[in-house]
Amino acid sequence: MMASQTLYHPLVYWAQTEKAISLKVDLNDVSSPEVELKPRKLTFKGYGQGASGIHQYEFSLDFYEDVDPDASAFRVLDRQVDFNISKKSLHSFWPRLTSGERPRWLRIDFDRWRSGESDEEEDEDVKMKREQEEHFKQLEDQLKDAEKQAYRDIKSVYLFMYNMIQWIIFTMVFVYCFGRFIFHGKEDLATAYDWVITPLGMGQVIACLEIVHALTGLVKSSAMTVFMQVFGRNFLLFVVIMNDPELKNEGMTLYLFMVWSAVEVVRYPFYMLSCIDYESEVITWLRYTVWIPLYPLGFLAEIIVVFLAVPFYKESDMFSIHLPNQLNMSFNFVYYMYLHVIIIVSSSPTLLSHMWRLRKKKYGKRKIRIGATKPKMN
Repeated sequence: MMASQTLYHPLVYWAQTEKAISLKVDLNDVSSPEVELKPRKLTFKGYGQGASGIHQYEFSLDFYEDVDPDASAFRVLDRQVDFNISKKSLHSFWPRLTSGERPRWLRIDFDRWRSGESDEEEDEDVKMKREQEEHFKQLEDQLKDAEKQAYRDIKSVYLFMYNMIQWIIFTMVFVYCFGRFIFHGKEDLATAYDWVITPLGMGQVIACLEIVHALTGLVKSSAMTVFMQVFGRNFLLFVVIMNDPELKNEGMTLYLFMVWSAVEVVRYPFYMLSCIDYESEVITWLRYTVWIPLYPLGFLAEIIVVFLAVPFYKESDMFSIHLPNQLNMSFNFVYYMYLHVIIIVSSSPTLLSHMWRLRKKKYGKRKIRIGATKPKMN
């Protein structure tokens, strides 16, 4: 059984003079409207953006008295659709627009209302209704604005804190790895490894939240791209590197950690500042430039580390599954490591092309403007 389709009604505002009825349909960018006007009924269908978003909206009105379709007209504007409907019996005011109960989406257009009498003689009930409707409309608009602003504020604070924490973690890793090589070279690599592995592992665990950010729309990123990046690093760190004790004494392992953290030391401040609508020209340039040498170096370091780990996993047979067993299946972890290298090689051109397009979009054809701009998150 198919679910019933949701029917969307636009907000319709009405007013009258002695000779005509005016209607304002609150829809933006209406395309292909379908209008049918009869002496006692108006039907409307149109695709546009209203209070419920971009949908197909429709409504029908049964008039209190007859109208003249031939003398009536409508026009489509950018922000609304206006109707000017001529009354059949001129020089008369209707007590209401519809012959039946007033729909919830039909409201009085006080800006256009003409009673034919002076303001001093206006009926007290009409005045009260006008004041109440204007008051409730203001409250409704204020509540909507407050909700939107509260969501933006919570989102900005959360993303700012997330990026700041990650920046602190990866800055610690980068500074320690870089300083270790500057002052000690390759001496006592195991000690350096033991110091950085905990904050690096913490940063990579927290990075899993970036998949959630993309899936929930908190940031405008491809969830699949983010997943592949986070999974690739976490697999290499938590499965391959942390389970091979021999990699502690390999300089390439710390080289890889330094390249990973160098990328993040630039990336996270860029996103952090974008949360507060501020752009630093230096950080923005670094964000769109340092990947050019670092990404290829990172891919190469990852491949080398995988091949350095292969002898250990061949000898230890760790993570491999052999027949016979209850699951009746086999799995050779070393073969998967080779497959992982193929994935790195095959996916790296796609990622590099994506980053190059972003850089070209930012700097390639755009003229330099005076004043700060507001960056968008990728």
